[in-house]
Order: sequence, then C-alpha cells, then structure tokens
Amino acid sequence: MKQLYIILLACLLVGCQEEQLMDNSLITVSIQGNQLEGMTRNNEGKNIFTAGDNASLFSQGGINANNIALTYQDGEWHPETPLYWDKSGNEASVVVYYPAFASTQQELYDTEGNLKDILYAAQETPYGKPVELQFEHLFAKITFETDESIHTQMQNIRFTPSVRLASIEPHTRTFTFAETPAPTVSFEKRTDRMYTLFIPPADNVSVDIRLVTPEGELQLTTPTQSFISGHQYTYRLISKEKETGIYTAEEFIAFSHLINGMEYEGYTLDDFGHEVDGVMTYFLCADIEFTEEQSEQVQPIGCKSTEFGKSKSFNKCFDGQGHSLSNLRLITPEDTKHQGLFGYIGERGMVKDLTLENCSYVNLDFLNETHYDGMIVGFNEGNVIGCHVLSCSIEDKAFGYAGGLVGENKGTIANSSVCNVSFEGRLDGIGGLCGHNYLYVINSYASSCQFTKNANAGGLCYNMASGAVLTNCYVHAPFFNGNSQSALFSYQLSAGISNNCYYPKDSGLKEFYKGTKNEGKNYAYDTDFTVTDTGETLLDALNAWVDKQQGEYNGLPLLHWEAGDEGVPAKLAGL
Repeated sequence: MKQLYIILLACLLVGCQEEQLMDNSLITVSIQGNQLEGMTRNNEGKNIFTAGDNASLFSQGGINANNIALTYQDGEWHPETPLYWDKSGNEASVVVYYPAFASTQQELYDTEGNLKDILYAAQETPYGKPVELQFEHLFAKITFETDESIHTQMQNIRFTPSVRLASIEPHTRTFTFAETPAPTVSFEKRTDRMYTLFIPPADNVSVDIRLVTPEGELQLTTPTQSFISGHQYTYRLISKEKETGIYTAEEFIAFSHLINGMEYEGYTLDDFGHEVDGVMTYFLCADIEFTEEQSEQVQPIGCKSTEFGKSKSFNKCFDGQGHSLSNLRLITPEDTKHQGLFGYIGERGMVKDLTLENCSYVNLDFLNETHYDGMIVGFNEGNVIGCHVLSCSIEDKAFGYAGGLVGENKGTIANSSVCNVSFEGRLDGIGGLCGHNYLYVINSYASSCQFTKNANAGGLCYNMASGAVLTNCYVHAPFFNGNSQSALFSYQLSAGISNNCYYPKDSGLKEFYKGTKNEGKNYAYDTDFTVTDTGETLLDALNAWVDKQQGEYNGLPLLHWEAGDEGVPAKLAGL
C-alpha cells in the first residue's frame, strides 16, 4: 500500500422528531419527542432516552436556573425542583444538555479519549409561555470508512483531531479550546470498516490519521476545514495502487543508473515511466529525502563528456509532479565538465515540476578545466519548466561558471525559481538562475542568493549571449558580499535582450555590469513592491505580461503569479 488519499463527503445531520408536551400551570420543560434522528447515513431514528436519564437545564432572563437536573420518566423530562417565571416580564433563554453536566466540572471526553456526543436543546421563550425544546447534536460527527484493501491490511487505526475542547459556557454555548490537540482515539479493526468520532464545531480543523499494518505505520492528515454543529462528515480511506513511477530513494538511484545505460538489479526503466503523447515520461511520485550514503549512489542523469563521442544526453521527459528531492549531494563524474542532477539535457529532453531542497554540489578538486554547475541541469538544450531550487549550495574549487538552476542554457527555462542559494569556491562567473544563457529564461525569479566575493556575478544570469532572451523575471535581495563586479540581471550582456524584468530600486547596482546596450526595457520596484514608473504592483505587472504573452512561446503554458511569502515580492502560482 504505497499511497492513501481521502475523499470528503459532507452529509447533513437531521434534527429530532417533535411531540407536544405542555403544562400551563408550572414551567414544564417539554423536550419534544423521544425520537431522535440517528447519525447513520440512512437517518433511521432510534430511541435514545431511557427512564432515569438525566439532563442539565440552564436559563437566564425570566427564568433563572443553573444546572437544574432533569430526569426522564414516562416519555417526559421532569425538573428536580419546580420552575417559575419571575416578575420581570422578560423572555427566558433556556438551554438543556444531555447527558447532564456534573456539578463540579464538565467531563467532555470519556476515558478512551472520545469527545462525548452531547445533545442540546435551546429556545428563546416569551414570558409566560410553555418551554418546549427540541434536541440537536452539539458537535459534528466524523465517520472514516476504509475500503476492503485497507481493511485487510490494517491492524488498528488512530485519530488525533487538531482541536481539543476545554470547556463550554452553558448559557451561551460558547466553546473554549485548549492549546494542545485532542486525545488520540484508537480503534481495533471493525468488521463494518467504519470508525466514528465527534469534533467540536470550529474552523481550520484537521485530523491526523495513523494506520498500523504488519509492514509498518502509515500517516496522513485530512485537509483543514470548518466543522458545523449537527453535521456529519464522511471520509473514505481508499488504497491507491502503486502507479508507475519513483517513490523511494532506492528507486531514484536505480533510475539514475538505468537511464544512463548502467545496470541495477531488480528494476527496469519501465518501472518508472510510460509514454505520454508519444514521449517517454518518467514520474516522481513522492517527496524523497536522501541520506549521505544514498547521495553517493545517485548518478547525474546524462553527461556532457570531455572525451569525443562519449556524451549522453537525456532526451526523455522527467515529470516531478510537484514533488521534491531533499538532502541530495550531487557528485562529479570523471571526464565531465557540466555538473547537475541532470548533467546534460538534449534538445528533445524536458525536466518539469521538480524541486530540489537543502541539496548541494561540492567539488573540492582544484582543476584548471572550465566547469559549468547547475543544481537542476549542468548543460541544457531542452526545456526546464516549473523547477525550483530552495536553500541549496554550490561550492566548486575548479575554475568555471554556475547557475542556481542551470549551468549553461541553450534551451528554455520557464516558470522556475531559485531561493536562498549560496555560491562558494573558485567560480569565475555566477548567475542566480543561470550561468551562461544562450536562449530563453522566461517568467522566473531569483531571491536571496548569496554570491562568492571573488566571482563576476549577475542576480539572474552571468552572461547573456547573442540571441539570449530574459523576460518577465525579477531579482530580489541578492547579496554580492561586497563584490563590485556584479549586476542585478547579468554581469555581461553580449547582444542578448532583457525585457520586462524587475529589480529593487534601492540596490545601488546596475542592470548589467558590462557589455552591449540592452534593446529591451526593464523596471525598478520600490520596497513596497510597486513598480516605480507605473505605480502598479509587481504582482500585477508580472501577471499582465503572462496574460498578454500566453501561448506565444511554442504553446508553453505560462504560470500566473500570486503574493509571495516572508517578504518575497511574488511567487509562481501553485508553489
């Protein structure tokens, strides 16, 4: 059982049946009906009260009562002491709770951690009129239903709601919540495959679920949502057969060997992908965290060899599906000068929707041969789309160039980002997104990158060669460590074009350190992320370009932008 997903079905919990019970001489508390609709899906009613049951009555206004006991006898509720209207003429706010509250404290959870199913009846009663009340469920009910596959494999299941009810103010039905989660409720396997618990009505509530199987423990969490008093919510837990793709560190290691023509026992490339619209596509199906030992076994995918005829480009599609690889330390194969998770992507190759987080590339060899380093790709002739590098580092003692995403780009980079990446070592030229750019860098950004003091650096690219295009990108908070040979967009402009790109107005740096005149137009933005020249927000400016240019780049879908996090001006939608 590789993966579980949750389907939410919301079902209304109906109220109780009604019966008339009146006595005009005293205040007879008439709870309308012993018949209460059950909380099952078919809403079949059942008798929930038996002789001798107790409830608690509270009232303010024309009737004053504080936890007066009611006893159920002969189909009616009887107060322990007679209740009379006072002489104020005010209406009465009456609330009854079942089961009765203890006189000293409210026992809201049972000994097994379950929130009790408390019923309440409330009414604003005009002065002198009979008090007739109708019970409803105070809390929301959640039922989790497992499918047959999960039922067969599981031993028990545990639920921990994110909110814990501390107390109820009885007159106003106001809830006070504790700062800690609710108790964990554990169930042994049930033949009906249904597991039920109650949740206090509240916003932004989730439930942690742990399934214990002979093979280990599976954990998942329901999406946060609001729960309403007297409503029922049903979650179905469905086992999902393993789809073709990469789920574990070992499988990624196997893929990195097999795609390079190396052997790896127990796997074939068909385990990791299939054709999509005629293109062989490999899928990352889970977030994967690598150990140091596992990192040493990962082979860069494709290589640009220094020896003639030995280069191997990746010309398939790798679809990260929004997943991340973390704590991966990239290695340096022999006789190569382009380093990255993907050493060499060919003209028909694509990497999309992949994130590297807390990863690193380290080369401590002092070499005079030029190197090109990129966390995602060393040398790109294809497409890098929707890829992101977060909190990574590149340290290279060899002479060379580096980019946070791509070392050397002769293809397309789009809808991508680099955040909090540091560059160290002997590098001669650095770009936040890309080292050398010969073609397209579109709709992307670099934020909070730290550049080694000794390198020539550009916030987005090191060099913009003839034919290179940098458009609808922005740079934010670059740190050049006192390096005077640095620029906001590109250290060197060699007949490339930068257009509709944005930079912080107060940086004190030039758009380009040296090179040819830029034929495009770029814009500064202020500390509040408004474009200085136009007054529009940077977010609106980026999205206006996307709306205008959508479909203009060989049908490539351009992502829109949304407000960024933690001081970042904007981020690509979906991150």
